[in-house]
Amino acid sequence: MDFPMHHGRISLSFVGTVGNRGSTPYERLNTPADLGAWLAHARLESADVPVTAGGFRRAIRLREAIARVAVAVRAAKRPSAEDVASINAAARNVAPIALDARTLRVVGGSRNRLGAALGAIARDAIELFADRDERERLRTCALPSCGSLFLTPAGRRERRWCSMARCGNRAKVAAYRERAG
Repeated sequence: MDFPMHHGRISLSFVGTVGNRGSTPYERLNTPADLGAWLAHARLESADVPVTAGGFRRAIRLREAIARVAVAVRAAKRPSAEDVASINAAARNVAPIALDARTLRVVGGSRNRLGAALGAIARDAIELFADRDERERLRTCALPSCGSLFLTPAGRRERRWCSMARCGNRAKVAAYRERAG
């Protein structure tokens, strides 16, 4: 499975598990196993994270809440209170961890590994939406069929496409073909 991670934040890459949001969307996470594979690819969990059907549905609801809030923020509109509440609820699943000085092992944390991974994604989204500079760098891919959300690099030239290799290339090839007649 192709899991693009070029969005600038883990929460936006999670939203990017739906391709072509701007035209004919397609789902990259079709099963709980796909979600487990994405979590491993994103380095949020090991490959053996147990994902139940209920956990999978919870993850998809979180992803879509983040997507709707990002679209609202991008349009300078107020996001729905329900979507914000969903993100906040998921973020509370991350239990604090610490390093034991004697054993050098992690103490604390969450037994619910999927909840902890989704909590990390939700916290990343909260940090994104709460940071004015990052909100201003939030963009939608200029290729209309893509619709992918991404962050432009801080202090650098404005990016038009979510990925130059993917959407930028498609747009440039289409423009060339149009000029060539």
